[in-house]
Amino acid sequence: MEAEAEPEAEAALLFRLEVSMRVHHLTAVRRFVAELTDSVVHDGDLASRLALATHELLENAVKYSADPRRLVTLKLWADVERRIHVTVLNASSEALVAPLRELLRQLNEAPDPVANYQKMIKCSMERDSGSGLGLARIRAEGEMELSCELRGDQLSVSAQATMGEEP
Repeated sequence: MEAEAEPEAEAALLFRLEVSMRVHHLTAVRRFVAELTDSVVHDGDLASRLALATHELLENAVKYSADPRRLVTLKLWADVERRIHVTVLNASSEALVAPLRELLRQLNEAPDPVANYQKMIKCSMERDSGSGLGLARIRAEGEMELSCELRGDQLSVSAQATMGEEP
């Protein structure tokens, strides 16, 4: 998956949180992201989708982090093309990232993300772990593109959506 661009100085929204994340923090961070983004984009549906992506990406970062402290960075930003990005960074390895890249490729290329998500739900019943359902949910319900990049031992996983027209 292609790496995302870095936030520009004139980004409409730029937020960064670095925390030693635990599962019990997820709901609070999700609510905060929903309120913050809604106050900026004035679009409840988009804010809800961004909160969903935040929750799913953070949950994966907590589950699969190579860092025992679970140190995670969350970035939210909008670019000049009105794309809003949710990015989560955490410690990882190439061994964990290779299957992730393939999963993101399949999710982004699926002609019908909702049908693909439903198929993955059925298949997940036969798996012990690593179902990819959270990412598939972002793609299907969140209607967002996904990407990832590994730099050294830092994995960056992003979901991107386009904001509606300016009022």
